[in-house]
Amino acid sequence: MMGRFSQRYQKLLTLLFVVIATSIITSAVFLAFSGVEDKSSPPPASKVAREEQFTVQEAAFKFGSDDSASSWENAIINVHKKVAPAVVYIDTERTVKTNPMIPEFFREFFGPGFFDYYGQREYKQQGTGSGFLIRPDGYIVTNYHVIQNADKITVNLKGGKKYDAKVVGSDRKYDLAILKIKAKNLPYLEMGDSDRLQIGQWVVAVGNPYGLHETVTTGIISALNRSIADSKEEGYLIQTDAAINPGNSGGPLVNLKGEVIGINEAILSNAQNIGFAIPIKLLKDNLDALINEGKITHAESTVPWLGIYMQDVNEDMTEYFELPFKTGVYVGRVVKDSPADKAGILPQDIITQVNQQTIKSGEDLAAMIQKMQIGDTVSLLVWRSDAFKKIDVILEAKPEDQR
Repeated sequence: MMGRFSQRYQKLLTLLFVVIATSIITSAVFLAFSGVEDKSSPPPASKVAREEQFTVQEAAFKFGSDDSASSWENAIINVHKKVAPAVVYIDTERTVKTNPMIPEFFREFFGPGFFDYYGQREYKQQGTGSGFLIRPDGYIVTNYHVIQNADKITVNLKGGKKYDAKVVGSDRKYDLAILKIKAKNLPYLEMGDSDRLQIGQWVVAVGNPYGLHETVTTGIISALNRSIADSKEEGYLIQTDAAINPGNSGGPLVNLKGEVIGINEAILSNAQNIGFAIPIKLLKDNLDALINEGKITHAESTVPWLGIYMQDVNEDMTEYFELPFKTGVYVGRVVKDSPADKAGILPQDIITQVNQQTIKSGEDLAAMIQKMQIGDTVSLLVWRSDAFKKIDVILEAKPEDQR
């Protein structure tokens, strides 16, 4: 009897022990898992906000830190050290003819050549610009408008050395020019890849604004494929907010590696921080032609032209010349070997009709010519020496140097 009770008691204790142990293990497991974050469920919004706030603050701290500022300063300093020795400063001298007896208003009003019989005075006009060396043997890039019609071109290198320069090649349409000086072992700049530029990318402009040598300005690429001539059409220019002023023309626009990605060209008048540069790819694609042939061969123009410089007839002109009409186009100058020149149009002629249609302005004349085809004959009614004269002009394609 006692043996059976003892066996039952032992089984009961064993069962009780198992129950207690199971409870303890279950509680431990529960407590252990309750302290583990469930990765499958989203964290509380407050925690996300705290983490995001920390990330933003940390990034801002890093961007505005002394280390960041120091790195930025060093980058610009290094670009200047690398680029400046190859940037040149260009002085030009051109002959300008004018007549001191005739007020400027009348010279502009009547156009070149009208007052020639009064005699002319010549004077030298000075100009400045920038450029940069692309080869160690003295080849220099600048803008066409910097050296246009220059009688003398002087290149000033960093350190004070001066050289007379000659124009090797130029292109009016792309506003590019290549100069050559007699020197060797010169520092020069590497050309980058303007096709890979991105809006917001940092750039540095180096040049000679207002004669202030070795001026460095920084900015970003504000836009790509801009056009100055017609904002409605896509162009190819780089827009930047790096300060570009008169005298910067022809200087390099570089990336933070010191590679040339553009050639500073122009600023938008009556605006701030809007400058434009020619992408370096345009130069790279045409460099051999400029050096070896002296020019860039463009596709043949499909636009007809007359080849005249004109001024609208107005009331003052009508009264001054006692004209029997009040509207028309005054011819100030005729381009040599142009269709107008070949047909016999002369300076001081006044065009009143095109193909028997009365014109009121130069805009009317240009619009009518542009609607015609190359090779067409246009009939002009011209007032000359107090009489009307009919002149037929055969239209030609506009030459490259006039585009």
